[in-house]
Amino acid sequence: MLRLIDATFGKWVRHTLFILIRSYYALFYNVSCSGKHLLQTDNGTLILATHVSRHDGPLISAILYSTKRIRPTVHYNEYYHWMQWLPMWIGSAIPMSSPKSWPDERRAARKQHTLGVIHRVLDNGNCVLLFPAGLTRRQPQEIIAPGLSGVHDILRSEPDTPVVLLRLDGLGQFQRATYDLFWSFLGRTKGRRHVGVALTPLEGLDPNLPLPAFNARLEELLNTPITHDL
Repeated sequence: MLRLIDATFGKWVRHTLFILIRSYYALFYNVSCSGKHLLQTDNGTLILATHVSRHDGPLISAILYSTKRIRPTVHYNEYYHWMQWLPMWIGSAIPMSSPKSWPDERRAARKQHTLGVIHRVLDNGNCVLLFPAGLTRRQPQEIIAPGLSGVHDILRSEPDTPVVLLRLDGLGQFQRATYDLFWSFLGRTKGRRHVGVALTPLEGLDPNLPLPAFNARLEELLNTPITHDL
């Protein structure tokens, strides 16, 4: 029953929601996106993205929506916040992690459940959007906390999963802000902010590495300049 609702009513609600979100970002951001074709050549792709602002999740989902269905991952507390639950549910977000107040057994069970959901989504040919750093940047570089193991766990259990790296430029507080003249007819000197989204294949990330070495390598890849040829 839930699948029927998702494929009918849910589908049209998502269409409407993402049209509104994309229209909003088109008014205030001049977004260019390269590499979207990578999501069409592979099914069940894991997208690992830099996290430069609070706009990242909805902006990426809206820009890629017409290419492939994107299931973003969000922190457990964000998903179940009373003000955010409904749009998170409509957007098919996947809650990750769990409250630290839970017993270890319950947290472990929750982790296994979440990994199972992610693998089912990938097996169905959809994409999963994950921010390896977890939190929005509070510094110029991406930093992955030592205990974050989501990417490592996903790839260890299914090492053949296609992975792409998504890097955002021009959106975060530590990135250069440039503008076009979209609003110049109103007498405003600033128009839409230029934002670059680039997807590149990610290779050489060995899930058999110990978690600290794996996260160090992933950190290095996330911090590679957007114009660098991987």
